[in-house]
Amino acid sequence: MKMTLNPMAAGIVREGLIKLEGLSFSKKFWAKDPTLWKKDPEHMAFIPKFLGWQKVYDWTLQHIDEVVSFANQAKKDFKFCVVMGMGGSSLAPEVFRSIFGKQSGYPQLFVLDTTNPDWVGHVSAKINPADTLFVFASKSGGTVEPSSQFAYFYEEVKKAGVKNPGQNFIAITDHGTGLQTLAEKYKFRHTFINPSDIGGRFSALSFFGIVPAAIMGVDVKKILLKAKEAALTFGPEVNEKDNMAVSLGAYMGACYANHSKDKLTILASKEAETFGLWAEQLVAESTGKEGKGIVPVVGEILHRNFDYREDRFFVYLSTDTDDNKRVHDVASDLAERGFPVFTLDMKNPYELGALFLLWEIATAAAGAILAIDPFDQPNVQEAKTLTKNVLAKLEKGDIPAEVTAELLVSKDLKEEVKLETLPQDFYSLLESNDYIAILPYLWPSEETDKALHELRDKMLCRTKRAILFGYGPRYLHSSGQLHKGDGNNGVFLILSADPQKDIKIPGQNYTFGQLCNAQALGDFQALENKGRRVVKLHFKQPVAQSIKKLGDLF
Repeated sequence: MKMTLNPMAAGIVREGLIKLEGLSFSKKFWAKDPTLWKKDPEHMAFIPKFLGWQKVYDWTLQHIDEVVSFANQAKKDFKFCVVMGMGGSSLAPEVFRSIFGKQSGYPQLFVLDTTNPDWVGHVSAKINPADTLFVFASKSGGTVEPSSQFAYFYEEVKKAGVKNPGQNFIAITDHGTGLQTLAEKYKFRHTFINPSDIGGRFSALSFFGIVPAAIMGVDVKKILLKAKEAALTFGPEVNEKDNMAVSLGAYMGACYANHSKDKLTILASKEAETFGLWAEQLVAESTGKEGKGIVPVVGEILHRNFDYREDRFFVYLSTDTDDNKRVHDVASDLAERGFPVFTLDMKNPYELGALFLLWEIATAAAGAILAIDPFDQPNVQEAKTLTKNVLAKLEKGDIPAEVTAELLVSKDLKEEVKLETLPQDFYSLLESNDYIAILPYLWPSEETDKALHELRDKMLCRTKRAILFGYGPRYLHSSGQLHKGDGNNGVFLILSADPQKDIKIPGQNYTFGQLCNAQALGDFQALENKGRRVVKLHFKQPVAQSIKKLGDLF
């Protein structure tokens, strides 16, 4: 792996490195010195407890025989594997699944980080529960999404006639969690206990990322050794201008602090786009707080000679794929036109472990420049709490009208946004440095996903703004922190819908569809409480046609 900078990016990196050298970043970072980010007692006590990821590749290598042995047995016993998790517990496995694909002779991997019943039902239809290993992955052990998925699939395994259904499940969690207790109660096949000093978004090289990768047939030892090899070039003894991880952090931090460029746009081939999703959750959740935030933009349709605004800066992930030439042409065009472009060249997919570590260190370095704590997520809980309030009403059979209301508008905008004049009213909310976020709580069928991306591209071409896009409830565990913690420079469009076919959650008085729509409403309320400009639309079926009609308006 190597880095290449165009002249604009090189100048910005030099500025950032001067700042980081002044902070003694490399020395303090590897010494786990919290004063690099904060000097108040609360943060100084908190930060060192979440730096266990720095050399987690060594810890995971010490446990590699346990992982590989389990994966070899799973290969014999199962045809499918479903990862049930959210945020950092699911996105690293999704990257491995996307980049490496189905490995011959190994279980086919599915990653399920949703409560949408059509999405759950789609995965359920692809597998035979009796031949499926389910990975319940949760650092806390109490996350509502995988807990609900577990309740459903446990019953499906029982219905399939499996005598000991718990043997179709494993857990990945921290020590002493409710999930560890649940795994013991239901006699799970195995429980992998992760180090507790690693936050979810920094856990890719721990059990959370490595166990699912091993089950699907990836040579995880090679992944970890590549990361360990790269770490030698990221350490404190390396000149910082030659340190790719520190240089990327310097770039991100200086773009934000010195150049008013806060829209980090990741250019990647279609095959590597899921890495962008992982980087998005890392950067957004780590930097979006205290009225600040580096805004990651992933998966936009790329246009040559596009008139991007001055708030953009670019990272080009160059890979050896068929689709990469198209991305390369766009990146070259941007570099020639004077936009800052930082290129990371990864030709070998086994460099993925090194790439995870590089971005983690870079995010920590950017956080130091922004003078924020990259390891907390102070605004994530509110949407969860508000969702619980809605669910409490559902438990009593009381369905709030807001759950399926055709249009909801945050209270500060009620006089400004009307359904009959929605597009014009929505665009009129935009201010100078704003981005737009499209947030669908929908199943991405091929037709729906295509319609949503066409809507996104229309908004991009009309406004020239960065258009964020994230499926809910997945984004709640990543960019959701940014939405509520940044400087209020987002305008939000939440989309929910009636399901095609709802699914009852065993043990609950509500369905997956009601849970998913409650989460959409909970996030609307959380954004509204933060004074954000947010509009929520609820669709009837068929969803794809409704989105196409919306796209025609916008």
